[in-house]
Amino acid sequence: MTITKQDRVINYLLKGKTLSQESAYSMFEVGNLRATISDIKPLLKSQGFNVVTKTGRNGETRYGAVSK
Repeated sequence: MTITKQDRVINYLLKGKTLSQESAYSMFEVGNLRATISDIKPLLKSQGFNVVTKTGRNGETRYGAVSK
């Protein structure tokens, strides 16, 4: 079974880490993180997590997952 880019992003976020567009591209080759987050948001919600956005040190948007 192949692990998709979405699965990799989900697993990363569920470890309590955050992702920016740049880091998502370099680690998982995700070209459009915002679209990926929109796609996985219902999956995370069904597992009891909400997607949160934060502003990084350099002004970039970072996405994370927190339990409800």
